[in-house]
Parts: sequence; C-alpha cells; structure tokens
Amino acid sequence: MEAAQLSTQDTKLRTNSAVLAMAGINVIWGAAFPLTKPALETIPPFTLALLRFTLALAVLLPLARGQALTLLRGPDGRRLATMGLLGFCAAQLAQTLALSLSPASDIALLSTATPLWIALLAWLWLGERLGRRGVLGFALAIGGLALILWPHDSGMAGPGQRLLGDAIFLVNGFTWACYNVMGKDMMARHAPLPATAAAGLVGVGGLLPFAAGEWLGGHTPQVTLVGAAAVGYTGLLVTVLGFLVLFWAYGRVRAAQVAITMYLQPLAGVLVAWALLHEPLGGAFLGGAALVFGGVWLVTTGRRKS
Repeated sequence: MEAAQLSTQDTKLRTNSAVLAMAGINVIWGAAFPLTKPALETIPPFTLALLRFTLALAVLLPLARGQALTLLRGPDGRRLATMGLLGFCAAQLAQTLALSLSPASDIALLSTATPLWIALLAWLWLGERLGRRGVLGFALAIGGLALILWPHDSGMAGPGQRLLGDAIFLVNGFTWACYNVMGKDMMARHAPLPATAAAGLVGVGGLLPFAAGEWLGGHTPQVTLVGAAAVGYTGLLVTVLGFLVLFWAYGRVRAAQVAITMYLQPLAGVLVAWALLHEPLGGAFLGGAALVFGGVWLVTTGRRKS
C-alpha cells in the first residue's frame, strides 16, 4: 500500500513539474512576439530566423557531443530531418514573416490555434481521439479566428497586409504542431538534447537559402542593441531552453496536457504587445479571442480514448 502511494505521489510530482515548466516556457514564447518585433526593422525576417538558430546550435551541438550527427545517420535520421525542416525551417520562416506583416498581438493570439492542430494530429497519429467537446471546441475556435481575421481597421498595418500575415501564421501553427507530435514520438526513443540538435542542424541548412536571398536582394542586417537582444532571447531562451523543456515534458505527460499550457502564450504576448508596443485591442479582436480560448479549452480538456 505504501509503495503504491509513493508511486502515485511520484507520478503527480512528475506531472505537475512538467506542466509548471511548460507554463513558464509558454510565457517566454508568448512574450517573444512583441519583444522581438522591433528587431525586424533592422534585421530581415529570414535572417533573424537564421541567426536565432545558429546561436542555438552553437550551444546545443557541443552539449550533444557528436550524438546529433550519429542520430542523423541512424534509422531515425529521415524523421529527424523532417522534424528539422518543419520545426526549425518552415515554421520559423512563417512565424518571422507573419510577425513582420501583422501586429504582435495578432500573432500572439493566433498561436492559440497550435493546440487545435496538436489535438487533431494527436488524434490521427497517436490515437488521442476527440469527443463531442472537441468537435464543439473546434467550431468555436474557427469562429473566433474568422472574427479576428475578418478585415478591419488597424493602425498597425493595412487590412490586406494584416490578413496575409495572420494567414501565414496559421500555416506556421500547423507545421509547428507536426513538429510537436513527431517529436513526442521521437523523444520516446531518444534523449531530447541530441535529437533537438540533430533537427536544428537540418533546419539551419534549410534556412540558409532564404537568408541568402535576402542578402542578395540588398536586405542585409544592421547591428543594433535591439537586434542583438532579440537574437539572444529567441536563440537561448525561446529555442535552447524552450525546446529542451518541451520534449522533457512530453516524456512525462500527454500531448493534451502540454497543449493546455499554451493558453499562457497568447496571454503573455497580447499583454506585452499592449504595454510595450501600444497595440490597440478592438472589440472584434477581444470577441474573437474569447471564442478561441473557449474552443481551445474544450478541445484540450475533452476526454480522449487511446
């Protein structure tokens, strides 16, 4: 009996620690949108993504001690390469481009769509099925996203530019969700550090042609304190710390439990964008936000059967 109680307590401790850690990471991720948007005035978006992950790899590769290359040459090499192209290349290209077109508050809130993608892919790939609550949640969230994306006046960007940026970021949510679901399965077989470094190495290779295109087009980065701070924040905190904690948490809790902590990401991003960048929050934005939050809550807390 005592052994069973200790086992239950240990399980609860592991679960709570993983959820709390991911809550902190999502605050870091959410604040990254408004904190790094000013850097896009001096650093082109694709170049910013490349600098971010180059810095992250400079930390991850020595810590991995050569295991990253070993994994890429192993039986899971193709899957890790696919993860790298999705999570480190496609998702980040879409994110930085969207952030350059739309207000940071839009991007922070639209990150809420990521748990929807994760829940859908977890149903298809991991057998975590959606019930009636999940279906209703998707309907509410889609309605909220439509309200946010509907063209309306904005002092930050033209309606067409804002709509394009928001739509691009929704694509980012899908690619990031694919990376999450593939990563959960991959981390069941490999340690997070070398696997993340392996995926990042492929992703940086994928980013190079896009950054080179910016340089050849005359869009070269300018060295500023704001730009350096943005690269350091996104490279060390958002990427190195964030990705390692993400897959450490996936080894202890279900995908849905990780996804629900993503509520904090848009809250942090919207509040920082409002306070730091003075981005207005209109009625349509707030109404859409309420629908999205309600929908994501239903999806991520609904009962699933494996």
